[in-house]
Amino acid sequence: MLPEELNNCQMYGVELDSVSGRIAQQLYQKSTIAVQAYEKTNIPDNFFDVAVGNVPFDDFKPNDRRYNKNKFVLHDYFFAKTLDKVRPRWNCCFCNE
Repeated sequence: MLPEELNNCQMYGVELDSVSGRIAQQLYQKSTIAVQAYEKTNIPDNFFDVAVGNVPFDDFKPNDRRYNKNKFVLHDYFFAKTLDKVRPRWNCCFCNE
């Protein structure tokens, strides 16, 4: 359901559930879909222009050496790690600033 003007974008996904991940791989064959835990992904910092997600909420604390010192619960971990993966932007692309 990607808008036509975004057809040339490179898309990436991470899905923990193997059935859902394999379905996503078939539906979005031009995209890179990692079927693994987010804490096991090897995505460089400042890699993405935009991140869109369905953040899981739980009191579980993921094991990721980079973030363990923060003692993040699952949803806070997802926000922190994702912010590190998105490039900083100094202008607003929607408001001509």
